[in-house]
Amino acid sequence: MDLHSALFVVLPLALLMGALIVVIVMGAHGRWAGRDLGTGPFVRHIAAAMDVIDARLERWYARMGVWMGSLIIAAALVVVVFFYVNGGTEPVSHGICYAALSEAPFDTGTDNPFRNRILAPLIGWVLHLRGPLFVLVPWLFLVGLLTVVNVWCRREGAGSLLALSITLGMVFSPVAMHALALPGFIETASYFLIAVALLRVRDPIVSCACMALAVMAHEASVFIIPAWLMAVGCVPFGMHFRRILLLVAMLVPYAAYRWWVVQHAGEGLSVALYFSGRNMEACLAVGPMATVAGAFAVFRLHWLVLAVPLFWAGLRNGRAQWAMLLSATVGLSLLIAFDTTRMLCWAFPLLALGGVELGRGVGRRRATALFLLAWALNFLIAPYSTSGAESHRLNNIRDHVKESPLTSTC
Repeated sequence: MDLHSALFVVLPLALLMGALIVVIVMGAHGRWAGRDLGTGPFVRHIAAAMDVIDARLERWYARMGVWMGSLIIAAALVVVVFFYVNGGTEPVSHGICYAALSEAPFDTGTDNPFRNRILAPLIGWVLHLRGPLFVLVPWLFLVGLLTVVNVWCRREGAGSLLALSITLGMVFSPVAMHALALPGFIETASYFLIAVALLRVRDPIVSCACMALAVMAHEASVFIIPAWLMAVGCVPFGMHFRRILLLVAMLVPYAAYRWWVVQHAGEGLSVALYFSGRNMEACLAVGPMATVAGAFAVFRLHWLVLAVPLFWAGLRNGRAQWAMLLSATVGLSLLIAFDTTRMLCWAFPLLALGGVELGRGVGRRRATALFLLAWALNFLIAPYSTSGAESHRLNNIRDHVKESPLTSTC
């Protein structure tokens, strides 16, 4: 994002969104100019329309089932966003390497720096979605991610319409758009598994297995582990310790696989490479302005909406502390990776958590209105992704990525 766009597009929209937040939130807990914001005729019509849509969604889920109904909605949204972001169908950049792995996951005769991220290519190989067809694997995980997020938000008490509004915010963000604009990128596999791990956080076997698989899909998933452990709630330390031991035990086969890779194909994108002085210096050289631009790209104006429940609840609230922990640990990834927007997309649970908490604080209708207003205004800001000091619009980002990333780092 350049300075001109920040000053003449983003800043006015942010001020407008901030004003709308103040007006709508004031209507939840007070009066503005002596008039209750919740009793005006316009507001009543909007509230009635929301109730009608919410009721129709409930009937849809009653007829189709919550999971199947959410799956159909998620698939339809992915198709819409594919055309909106000018999605591609051929693997590019890192996707080329993942597609190559899907054809022969354990063939060490060819150089490939991404062998450590074996899960998605292995799934592509098993399902015969190999080579050019591998782009379907991240898309399937993306549909699964949106399905889980929608179900997760409804289970947390968001209601059908607010859950759909949160899902809309996510599918029109780089969390989903990266997989469509950059075919073959496999982060959605980890996102889906992390979402399931959080959805089933009370089931230690399923939750630990999903987190272990998320790490196998992409090692950046380790930055989610502290927040995942805290998501269980206030429990004795022994329960956390047992969960850690279970996770470590489930990662033993993956550790053995990585040892085998080092013996037969070199280290590739190793821990030593990420924590090398040269790489960390390059990450720190990105600078604060590019970092802020890259962070803003993840949720754009939805960041302002997410700030409301955080300040409303206060820093002593357990969910607010969880959100801060997740933000801090994901932010630490920028010390070893300069692809700012793509790395901060791992904070996607903030959107779901923030939406649910906002609904609890100001009511479902007002929370839905805020999410939909931010979603609508986001269309005035071109979706983009920041890597290093450069930002590129997602609808033409394939023109700027390298054809072969064999010597690049993630």
